[in-house]
Amino acid sequence: MRRRSFIIERHEFQVQGSWVGQVFTSVVTLLVGCSGSGKSTGFESLLYSLGLNSGKIMHAVRSCTQVRLVFRVGDTRWQATRPAAHRGGSVCFENLSDPTLGEVRRPVARQRGGEQSASEFVMELLGIPLLGSGGGRVGLAEVERWLALRQSTIATAYLGGGSDAMRRLTGRVLLGLHDEHIDALQQRFQEAKAAHAQAKAAAAAMRAARREAGLPGPMDLEATEQLWKQEHAAAVERAQHAQAELSRHQRHVAELDRQREQARAAQQSARRHTGSVEERMRQAQRQEGRLEGRLEGLRQQASVPQHCPQCTQVLQTDGLPDDHCRVCKQQDRLYAQRLADQAARLAEAEKALASARQACGRLEGELARAQETEDTARETVRAAEQAIGDFTRSTLDRCRAAALTHEKEASHLAGRLEQLQERIKEVGVLAALEAERDRLQEAKDQAHEVWKEAEKKLATELKQLVEQWSHHFLTRLRAVNPDVRHAHIDPETFLPHVDGLAFDDQAVAGGPQTLANLCAMLALRDVARAVPTVLLPLFFMVDSPLSGLGIVFKGQIQSRIEAMVTAAW
Repeated sequence: MRRRSFIIERHEFQVQGSWVGQVFTSVVTLLVGCSGSGKSTGFESLLYSLGLNSGKIMHAVRSCTQVRLVFRVGDTRWQATRPAAHRGGSVCFENLSDPTLGEVRRPVARQRGGEQSASEFVMELLGIPLLGSGGGRVGLAEVERWLALRQSTIATAYLGGGSDAMRRLTGRVLLGLHDEHIDALQQRFQEAKAAHAQAKAAAAAMRAARREAGLPGPMDLEATEQLWKQEHAAAVERAQHAQAELSRHQRHVAELDRQREQARAAQQSARRHTGSVEERMRQAQRQEGRLEGRLEGLRQQASVPQHCPQCTQVLQTDGLPDDHCRVCKQQDRLYAQRLADQAARLAEAEKALASARQACGRLEGELARAQETEDTARETVRAAEQAIGDFTRSTLDRCRAAALTHEKEASHLAGRLEQLQERIKEVGVLAALEAERDRLQEAKDQAHEVWKEAEKKLATELKQLVEQWSHHFLTRLRAVNPDVRHAHIDPETFLPHVDGLAFDDQAVAGGPQTLANLCAMLALRDVARAVPTVLLPLFFMVDSPLSGLGIVFKGQIQSRIEAMVTAAW
């Protein structure tokens, strides 16, 4: 990448609808005057047109509607227009060399969406890369310190002040030494350094917290874990043995219960048989009663009537034969037959009654046997229930309680072991953090080594450029003050040293520091003229009254500085 020229052609202000301003026609223009003459107003408004808010917006600028700047970058003419009412808003850029391209509008402040800002657009036009990150990013505000010296700081602060780190980074970028590759390596190292610092702090904080809590170390935790694992394994084994015993006893109880159910089934069967026999017994007894009644009736019917069937008076049967009717006293020719039939019926009834009585006797025996069987079945059920109850109380309940106790013990030990393993996990997290810390340490060292290796390759070129810069610096100082013996630019901080004194040690304020500021910037432009890869635009503004710079130069400095600045261009 080679340097692009930057030349201001016209600076204008819009007041009440009309544009007024200044046209710059020469290569170098000196804006001189006493303090309060308005130099800083024009100086700040020029920078304001490019999207910077680096200084105070003067009242004269705020009273304008817009501020416009026409400038040339290389062979292209540009026009930048910005409202003058406030610090925000946007800047409108127009390509005057090719109006067909249309205007480019950029916000003053970088937006959240990442839209390019106005100052970043100017940096792109100048061909100066935006390197660095965050607050250490090289932008137009940082480059502006190298393009213009302000009246407020020219005699008190080198390049308007700022940190050594930003001065070093911006100077390297403008010298063309800090490119995207070097910046990426540096950013990688910074990210690795930050990641390592974070991991290191996290591991240290966790160790401190464990130490303050009095928690044991990894070795103690591992030993305790082994011991507790053995205790838990023994408890689990006891619980499993107790559970096996319980299962065996429960199977025995299940067998007893099955036997009890079988006894109950036999008891119910015996009870049903007993009921059936009882019912048949009752039917046989009822049949016996009916037969007894029938026999009694037949017997009564077979007896000689003693009373009249009509009036129920006692009949007179004296001397009356058996085959004569007791009522009509006539001979009954069918008497013998009826007597034989009646005798047959009586015999049959007596036989049926005897048979019924025998059946009742047999049923009484069967009923006694059924009741005995039922009593035996009932006793079997009672004995089975007694066996289940006794075994449950004497063996099963104790075994169940033992199994529950062992399970609780195993669960308690498992919970304790789980908590211990959580603490071991914390130690594992700590170990992982420390391993990650060590890995990030190695990554940081590697990134630093790669970055430093790339820096070493540029050290020779940096040394040569700074030596040229120092040579021109001494030459320009002696052109103004021949009494200067030694002068050089520090290659690390780019601070000027004169006769063994650093910039801040030259004087509290005044001519020596003004001279160091001017000569250092003019000497850098001498280098830029000779080395095309130096990206510093050959544009230089000086906002200074060039008077009252101290009596050390005996009043002869102003004319020499004016001549030096003019001769530089």
